[in-house]
Amino acid sequence: MAAQGEVPHDDYKSGFIAGYQSVRKVMVAVPGIPAQPGTLGGLTPFLMGVRKGIEKATGKSWAEITDKP
Repeated sequence: MAAQGEVPHDDYKSGFIAGYQSVRKVMVAVPGIPAQPGTLGGLTPFLMGVRKGIEKATGKSWAEITDKP
């Protein structure tokens, strides 16, 4: 459990919410969370969630956002 003010960082769902809210701000409703994709090498489920949350909030793919796959 995260202490007050800390972002929980142990799972895909928490990552998605953190990623989405980092773009759309904290007070917006978070949309349905998509199924967890396979975790890419060098990443954690949380970081995959952050990526997917940012993609959802911006309407762009990760490649469009970063010029990387």
